[in-house]
Amino acid sequence: MKKSLIALAALATLSAAGTAAAQSSVTIYGRLDASVGANKVDSVSTTQLFSGNLTTSRLGFRGTEDLGGGLKANFQLESALTVDDGTAGSLRFGRASWVGLSGGFGAVRVGLIDSAYKDIYDMGVSNNLYDSEFTPTKIAYLSGTVGSASGVSDYSSRLSNSIRYDTPSFGGFSAGLSYAFDENVAPATTNSEVTAFNLRYRAGPLDVGLGYQDQKNATATSDRNFTVLAAAYNFGVARVSGQYQMTDQANGLEDSDYSFGVTVPLGKFDVSAGFAQGKSELNGVTTGEGTAFALGATYSLSKRTKLYGGLLDGEVENGAGATARERRLYAVGVRHDF
Repeated sequence: MKKSLIALAALATLSAAGTAAAQSSVTIYGRLDASVGANKVDSVSTTQLFSGNLTTSRLGFRGTEDLGGGLKANFQLESALTVDDGTAGSLRFGRASWVGLSGGFGAVRVGLIDSAYKDIYDMGVSNNLYDSEFTPTKIAYLSGTVGSASGVSDYSSRLSNSIRYDTPSFGGFSAGLSYAFDENVAPATTNSEVTAFNLRYRAGPLDVGLGYQDQKNATATSDRNFTVLAAAYNFGVARVSGQYQMTDQANGLEDSDYSFGVTVPLGKFDVSAGFAQGKSELNGVTTGEGTAFALGATYSLSKRTKLYGGLLDGEVENGAGATARERRLYAVGVRHDF
């Protein structure tokens, strides 16, 4: 009898330990992306080994703990890597650093987080050369001063000192809200106060969303806001995505941009093409125009390893129609996830 009780106690202890382990998990993950090619900016061309042309190389940790009653604690730490020289940005978790709670109410995160606007922007270029370094918006959408052309500076995509809330899905509809505090704490420089939200609908092959972001800066004339409408659809034989973005700056500078892309699966190949165009105006007078196109493909060696090649070509003109910047990027490479 005593032996039976001891055996039952041991089984109960093992069972409890197994349950506790099942309630909490931590995953180490990463991505290594390297390619060889050439990058030409204006008249200067450089042949080189690149890191992260298809997607940024990275190392990350993420985990969750089941707190019971549908409530979970979650975290993520993610750092960018450069494969060509082996550095990791002094292992700063500059891509993600947050902790939060999730449940039937949705999810709350605090720390360094993607803005709610970024979700919609990224969806709009998801099939435009895979939202990669080859994506035409990298040239066509003016981001500040480019040579002798000028446009509104790019939106802030990953925000420190942030809090973000995402609703659960209600029949395919969801929303997100993020806010980054303006923490002017010495010795750091002044950070922008950034508020962003999105509205999104996902049903089967359709994904459509609206995003808005307002950025307050130390210099009032640099305050700016961004609005993007984006959509993606999977037809089976092809996946398409597109977006239209409008940007306003307090000094009267305005941008209007659009892009679209298509990806066609052919067995283990994914062939993609994309186009983007942007125009900047100051009080109604054109200050810059950009146009770019791209073509590329990936080949899946396995679920975790891909070969790829891509070409990006575009230029920016100033208000007088003269070329202010030219860029051509082409490369072939390999990406591995772990």
